[in-house]
Amino acid sequence: MATGVPGARPLGRAFLDGAVVNLLNPKTALFFLAFLPQFVDASRGHVGAQLLALGALFVLLGVVTDGAYALAAGGAARWLRGHPRLVETERWIAGSTCVGLGLAATLSGEQRK
Repeated sequence: MATGVPGARPLGRAFLDGAVVNLLNPKTALFFLAFLPQFVDASRGHVGAQLLALGALFVLLGVVTDGAYALAAGGAARWLRGHPRLVETERWIAGSTCVGLGLAATLSGEQRK
């Protein structure tokens, strides 16, 4: 079992990888093509500018919320590293839950006659 820490990548490369994944994500394209246009009103001005503003707002909200999740996860990771016993207990609980769910799925099948 490998226990080494993976090599650190430059932050610019990680950002570029994330941007490419998001740009090629079909769910994002579907959102912008199907959901966003219903909030555009042609009588209020240039449609392209409205779409750009709504898209920028979407990106800003995503950066704020994802940034908050990242900061919270970083704080939780630091706290958990200081409590290795808690991490070991969590592994046992998670493993037991998975085994229990597997057993429940196995035993809940329809009885054959």
